[in-house]
Amino acid sequence: MKTLNIEELNFNKIINSTLDVSEDSILFLNNKSAEKLDQLITGIIDKKIKIIVTSENCTITNDKLIKVKNYDEIFENLLQKICPGYANKNFYGITGTNGKTTTGFYLNQLLKSNGLFIGTTQEDIFKKITNEEHLTTPKLFNIIKLLGLEENKSIKDVVIEVSSHALEQERLKGLKFKVSGFTNLSQDHFDYHKNIDNYFNSKLKLFKNDISEKLVYIDSEWGNKINSLTTIPSFSIGTNNTNNLYLKNMNITKDKYDLNFEIEGVNYDVTVPLKGPKSHLNYLVALSMAYFSENNDLDSLLEASVNLKNPVGRFEIIKYKQNNEIIIDFAHTPESIYQVIKFVRNKYKKVIVILGAGGGRDKEKRPLMGSAANLADKIIITNDNPRDEEEEGIAKDILKGIDLNKDTLVILDRKEAIIEGINNLDKDSVLLILGKGHEKIQEFKNSSIKFSDQKIVSEYIKDNS
Repeated sequence: MKTLNIEELNFNKIINSTLDVSEDSILFLNNKSAEKLDQLITGIIDKKIKIIVTSENCTITNDKLIKVKNYDEIFENLLQKICPGYANKNFYGITGTNGKTTTGFYLNQLLKSNGLFIGTTQEDIFKKITNEEHLTTPKLFNIIKLLGLEENKSIKDVVIEVSSHALEQERLKGLKFKVSGFTNLSQDHFDYHKNIDNYFNSKLKLFKNDISEKLVYIDSEWGNKINSLTTIPSFSIGTNNTNNLYLKNMNITKDKYDLNFEIEGVNYDVTVPLKGPKSHLNYLVALSMAYFSENNDLDSLLEASVNLKNPVGRFEIIKYKQNNEIIIDFAHTPESIYQVIKFVRNKYKKVIVILGAGGGRDKEKRPLMGSAANLADKIIITNDNPRDEEEEGIAKDILKGIDLNKDTLVILDRKEAIIEGINNLDKDSVLLILGKGHEKIQEFKNSSIKFSDQKIVSEYIKDNS
């Protein structure tokens, strides 16, 4: 059997995914499940690959294999070679059901350094690194490889959306976060986690003292539970004076929040260009994470706050004729759908909502999504990445939660649904197009097609203005 000498490896050929295998590739691959590990290696062992470095979990015997006892230690050494000193960078982690992307996007701006945000909307930055499908939270190897590129070597702060799947699968094993934030918890991903307790326990993994140094959380049922189950220093956000950040007053308009809060007995006022429901909580988590990191003074952070930009596909407002607005948002859970409709409910005479549900994902939440949509005046059910499921069946699941007397249409062609929604706009009305946000493709059973809600809307407006 071959022996391993890391110093002799061609680092340009090192990969961490079976999808990236090519001639002369050096694949580092491990899995806590021996059965899964064997399956992965069996699938690529006959391909043109030079070396496969794995753990003793692997039961396969082959000349290409190098099995090592201390795989985790060797892998950590490898990461240090790819990006020397990466562990000295400031890593910030954000988890929760809703608001991770927006919070991370804000935090990266507040830090005002040469930083990097890694999350749902950042799929393009990994295309030169791997052929793997973009995940909310990529593998640690891909993150470190990205940081090791010449153009990224000066990056100081790295903000990462941390999904429950990533925590459960240990994708970031070995990474230490300076500060981690928790936004909220509601039903999602039950196809994977099965129930709310398992889902919560996956989130909780981020706040172990060997993973995160500090915790920022919102004073809520789940936030308080996390705080009670961790031993790391914490910083709370809430509407009573027992919180570290005490939110005393708030005024909301369509495109800004006026906030008055107190930290350590000192009163602060700030007007922030935020959009959408609960955006102030995303902002306050981001602000608190930057402040609690001890790398930033609050005056500087507040100065940066007034120029914050919002991420694409997160309560993205498009003006239309006759005092109408079209809003594109990523809301895809019952709670987020309810909150976004509630937020616009009293601002417009008529609220039209377009929504769907992803195929192969958490079927239990679909009727709840329909129930949340009842708050709108008109509901249009359409496709949202049906994948391997029958489109009509997904729509029927959503319909189960919708009131029988509600003005409801099922238009499975998403482009047609959007056009129908726009054509139903009256004076002082709003169209909410929910579910896809920033996404640029639609996933069907046998294909993926280019599709952008923004593009459909802009083209229609251009042709009908």
